[in-house]
Amino acid sequence: MPTPHLKNIYCLCIIKLSKWLMLIMPVVALFYNENGLNELDIFLLQAIYSISVAILEIPSGYMADVVGRRTTIILGSILGTLGFVIYSVSDSFVGFLVAEIILGIGGSFISGADSAMLFDTLAAADLKEKYLSFEGRITSLGNIAETIAAIAGGVIAGLLSYRDVYIAQTVIASVAIPAAFLLQEPLRQASHRTSSMREGLVHILSVCKTSLFVNPKLSSALLFSSVTGIATLCMAWTAQVYFVSNGFEELTITPLWVVLNLTVAFFSGFAAKTQKIFGKRLSLLIIIFYIPFTYILLGILPVIPAIFFLWIFFAARGYATPVLKDMINQNCDSATRATVLSIRSLIYRVGFAILGPLIGWIAANSSLSNALVIAGSLLLILSCITGYNLYRLAPENFKD
Repeated sequence: MPTPHLKNIYCLCIIKLSKWLMLIMPVVALFYNENGLNELDIFLLQAIYSISVAILEIPSGYMADVVGRRTTIILGSILGTLGFVIYSVSDSFVGFLVAEIILGIGGSFISGADSAMLFDTLAAADLKEKYLSFEGRITSLGNIAETIAAIAGGVIAGLLSYRDVYIAQTVIASVAIPAAFLLQEPLRQASHRTSSMREGLVHILSVCKTSLFVNPKLSSALLFSSVTGIATLCMAWTAQVYFVSNGFEELTITPLWVVLNLTVAFFSGFAAKTQKIFGKRLSLLIIIFYIPFTYILLGILPVIPAIFFLWIFFAARGYATPVLKDMINQNCDSATRATVLSIRSLIYRVGFAILGPLIGWIAANSSLSNALVIAGSLLLILSCITGYNLYRLAPENFKD
């Protein structure tokens, strides 16, 4: 592989590490509780983050297609660092709210642009068919980073304080800034250049129309991937609330989070091989049925067996992310790829912004168990509908 392309992959790995080296994850719910927040507040904050991402999701993806992936990733890296700076000095819902909005805007600039940069870099090096392997390995690297971060975050919290974990997180987030500046824009299909904001908006709407209604293979993959994204994103926060509601402290949550993230890392790193072993059909059926059904299992089972099934969920999540991204990438062109991936992110983040607070509200007014069963039932219905739609419009994805 040529040196410029290799450098891009190294820089994308560093950016992924800075995003996924999340020291805060084992203590985030505990930190919120320490500052007087309850379950509904936690889900509201994360919903606001998702809405912040969603508002600029498609415009930022379009900006990545027109202005360049590198520029948008640089902006996202700077805002991501600023968000954690604000978190480090805040102690109220309002302060956390401002931090989440800035983090959300920063996340929207990186979301889609990083995967598009990877795919175009490989395409420029005539290695487009290797995207699934590289996406899986980079995703795996991110999960390994999150595993290491879980240990480090637990140690920092134990020796110092929960707030010191957020200060350390700020330092890690800042590492993405120089890595983003070192990226080089790969040669790719010419982007649609516009002379006015109106033309730009028209083109964005055109890409949305094509992605969701005109191209059946792309639309079916996009909708199914988005529903799966809602389920996996929501579980990342639901699991934290579940642990705390069952009386777990950082000494228990940390090793659990380590195991779960190592599981995601392993199956992400071997996504292509996992799909080959299980076959395309069985791999997709597991995603369709098991991922949403795990919510119901958490709601009805005792803690120990529930955690075992949660482990299987994280294994399925590991290979689901790169497999579904690859399915989308194979059905769209490079000139609109970041926009298309941003449409996916927009859908699942809006979905999370609705489902997350719903879980928090039901948990606060009834019980977490009831909230999990209701959420799982809704997700299972949506997953079956979009999964069948994928089978109907793009049956080759189910053929071994």
